[in-house]
Amino acid sequence: MGESGMIDYTIDNDYFVGSQYGSLGMTNKYYKDGYWYKQNFNGTEGQSEAVCSRLLSCSNVTDYVYYEECLINGVPGCRSKSFTKEGETVVTFHRLYKMITGGELKNRVSSFDTPKERIEFVIDFVEHYTGVDCKSYLNRMLYFDMLTLDVDRHFHNLSFIQTADGFREAPMFDFGASFFSLKHVFPDKMPLEEKFKKMTPQPFSRDFEEQAHLLGECEIKIDYEKVQSLVFDFLRERKDKSDDLCKLIAGQMERYRVNFAM
Repeated sequence: MGESGMIDYTIDNDYFVGSQYGSLGMTNKYYKDGYWYKQNFNGTEGQSEAVCSRLLSCSNVTDYVYYEECLINGVPGCRSKSFTKEGETVVTFHRLYKMITGGELKNRVSSFDTPKERIEFVIDFVEHYTGVDCKSYLNRMLYFDMLTLDVDRHFHNLSFIQTADGFREAPMFDFGASFFSLKHVFPDKMPLEEKFKKMTPQPFSRDFEEQAHLLGECEIKIDYEKVQSLVFDFLRERKDKSDDLCKLIAGQMERYRVNFAM
């Protein structure tokens, strides 16, 4: 155990996968014995991953990645179990479009004038080439991003799993940029009101509510009573100060109660 009370996993460099780059940062990743280990880049990404997966454990969603907040070689981060089986491959929306057209999905999507047109294009493209209707998948992802303020939902972390029989949706994963966790973008000293003004949602609109509502009514339902014990009590047991995060989550939960409450 580290001083924080979290497990400190010692992972040899032989298991180092490399540095994963996202639109808002990067992280060092390791893979060992069926588990992925991600070190924080410049914030509290591991905490956000853990909090978001705990939120989903209070919901009707069953297909999601559960993250354990931990230390990795002394560096804060998180670990999660691989969601692919032998012979399966993760294919991101970005990679699928690149394989089919040779182009960039982000650029193609931005060529449309409205978020509605962008969403419809992606849903049609995906179904044509994979046979998967991804509307419900996008509904769950974008409504959850709205709740958790995840500003880094790009086409590299919207994914399918390719099997010998075809494609299926990947579980919900990658919540590290939620709740203003990226301190190089949203430093602690920045007022909360300014953070809300600065955030830039992705991938279809710069407005969380607009892109989520275009996909119909929210399909995620959350047991608000469970959130108290599995999320808030979990955060308050930490040795570091989590009061501000608890207030932020509580504010978001109340703000969108009409969408998420069972």
